[in-house]
Amino acid sequence: MKLENFKNGYDVTLGSSLALNEKNDCAVRAFANAFNISYDVAHKFAEDKFARKAKKGVKNMFRTLNELGFATFDLFSNTLFPETRTYGIHPLTRSKTGKVVNHTYRHKEVSHTVKTFCAEFNKGTFIVIVAKHALTIKDGIVIDNPNYRFTGYRRIVESAVNIS
Repeated sequence: MKLENFKNGYDVTLGSSLALNEKNDCAVRAFANAFNISYDVAHKFAEDKFARKAKKGVKNMFRTLNELGFATFDLFSNTLFPETRTYGIHPLTRSKTGKVVNHTYRHKEVSHTVKTFCAEFNKGTFIVIVAKHALTIKDGIVIDNPNYRFTGYRRIVESAVNIS
């Protein structure tokens, strides 16, 4: 099966010399895609707010996003028309782990898969955390690594935050 509502998450790395030497940067790409910012600005955000080291992943992503509550970006600061954007970050659940329960199952508590998450939360922008990976879902469209186009819809959603 192939995800029809899929977009390549690597598109944000085009034109970035910083991205050429990176690995384990799924969180950076998730930030860039969710906040509509460049890869370099997202890289700096991950470095400043999450203490991310080069070529290393982000630790405690849900907890840190939950504590931040909002993100502000100064864009085009060295141009004639600088712009500041602020986004709210809202967890979908009050639990410390951020687990989002799929309520279509009545007989037991079950987590969402990426596919069922897209079906239920098909409006808005979300940073979704699955096992050792982060991705963006915008209006029901999965923005992720191209290799997850065929099998990525089965992954279990560990936590998610809404970006507004």
